[in-house]
Amino acid sequence: MKRARNIVCIAGLLAVMMTSTAFAEGDLEITGSYPEDGQKNTTIENVAAKIQFNKDVGNKKNQEANSKCFSMVDEDGEELPIRVYYNPEDPKEVLVLADTTEMNAEKITVKDNSDYTVKVTKDFTADDGSTLGTDEEITFKTLNQSRNNMVYMVMMFLMFGGMFFFTSRQMKKHMAEENEGRAKEEPFNPYKEAKKTGKSVSEVIAEHEKEVAKKAAKEARHAKDRAEQEVEEIVEETNGNYRVKGPRPISAGGSSYITGRKAIAEAKKAEEERLARRRAAAKKKKKK
Repeated sequence: MKRARNIVCIAGLLAVMMTSTAFAEGDLEITGSYPEDGQKNTTIENVAAKIQFNKDVGNKKNQEANSKCFSMVDEDGEELPIRVYYNPEDPKEVLVLADTTEMNAEKITVKDNSDYTVKVTKDFTADDGSTLGTDEEITFKTLNQSRNNMVYMVMMFLMFGGMFFFTSRQMKKHMAEENEGRAKEEPFNPYKEAKKTGKSVSEVIAEHEKEVAKKAAKEARHAKDRAEQEVEEIVEETNGNYRVKGPRPISAGGSSYITGRKAIAEAKKAEEERLARRRAAAKKKKKK
């Protein structure tokens, strides 16, 4: 009776152990990776894949055997030398990194716009003894550097083109304003204005004198207002009395007014000089 009871206990224990082992073998899974499977435009400086599992895999006892479960190949199937790192802060994470030192020694280079695949075999084992069960692959594509350079050049061209366009526009606007200012500052010529409008010289001079007088009155008012506002700057106090520092011309108030008589005199002088030149030229021609 006692012997039969022992046999039943041993059989039950073996059944439990076999069940847990069978369950553990299919329980390890990859839960994520960076880059993700199928991702494009990954860096070519550090070709690597960071893989996350659903169980701890950082057991030092399994690291040597587990490291042999990883491999990395290019799109031609050529295998790249790799290094495998286990994260001490996250025992569920493994980093598979292309060994650039070994690649340079073996004349292997990482190419842009190319597919690379990280493989994990089914024998990869977790700390609790469970295995991956199936072979897994993570494929990603490196950055298309030549296309990115072209896009960068186009963007630079557009940026400099825009800067040139706006600068030219501002320069043209500034020159137009300067030309307009010069046109406004041109001396009054009653003969030219009479020929342009069809009026007599006396009528043109009379209208111009009215405009000049009106403008002078307006500027005088503005000059007076500015002078009143600046009274504190043109007086000083001496023993409680105020006195003016000195006389100031109307230009100190901002006026650029030229009297109508002066403008008319300048115009007449210019016209007389022009007629004198014409008479001299006619006389010279007649002598010939």
